[in-house]
Amino acid sequence: MNNKRINFLGLALVLILLSSCHKKETASGILQKTINTIDTIETIYYKQDMTRSNPQNRDDTISRYREMYFKRLMTDSIVGVIGHWYMYINDKENVIYEDIYDGNRLIRKNNRDRVVRIYDLVKFPAFKRSHFWSHNTLYGMQYEFKYILNNTDSYSMERLNDISIDSRDCYQIRVRLDNKMTMPGFATKLENNEGSISKNLYFIDKETYYPIKIKAESYSTNNPEQKMFIDQKYYDIKFNQEIDEEEQFDTSNESTSGYERVEMKPE
Repeated sequence: MNNKRINFLGLALVLILLSSCHKKETASGILQKTINTIDTIETIYYKQDMTRSNPQNRDDTISRYREMYFKRLMTDSIVGVIGHWYMYINDKENVIYEDIYDGNRLIRKNNRDRVVRIYDLVKFPAFKRSHFWSHNTLYGMQYEFKYILNNTDSYSMERLNDISIDSRDCYQIRVRLDNKMTMPGFATKLENNEGSISKNLYFIDKETYYPIKIKAESYSTNNPEQKMFIDQKYYDIKFNQEIDEEEQFDTSNESTSGYERVEMKPE
């Protein structure tokens, strides 16, 4: 047997072994590796395409494009980051809304109306005791995954067929919750809700063990045709890059010059 033949057989054996290892990966094991991956991420930048049901009109679909800069903030229980969210409507050029959060202050800019809403968590510490803000982040998602793995009596997990998303090989993990309801991120807490069904489908990059797409739907068995859904895709992801914090995370009064300022208070 010549060397080329031996090398070919060796390569084939390696590929078979790798394929076998991937097939043995379980849903819970993949989620645990994703948890571990997120622990290695201190900063992240990515773009997001999102479509979801309009909560005011279930027959309407809302589409959004966003860019996000995050730096991990371990002590924060709201979103787990210092962050800047850029939100576009109808195009990918004009920023309509911005949310900037530094752990102590959140400013929510409406660039169209030139109004900024200011949430001062130092002046009003009651904000820190409530989930007044709906954004989820990778660290909120990590918290959810830990919660799921610690509550397998309530959640069911299933690994579906692998799939390619934007030329990236991905695992598909479906997580289902029946007869209970919860909130995303750090607000995750199970409450009984008979007839409630929620299904989350996570597309996790096989190389990085990081989710690059999430699809979710929820409905009631009493009215299954009326479903709420969300579909999010993450791309141009940059892990642990340097971020200009003075530019991206500035919540000073100077950063809102020219805006009408509205100070928000806890309800």
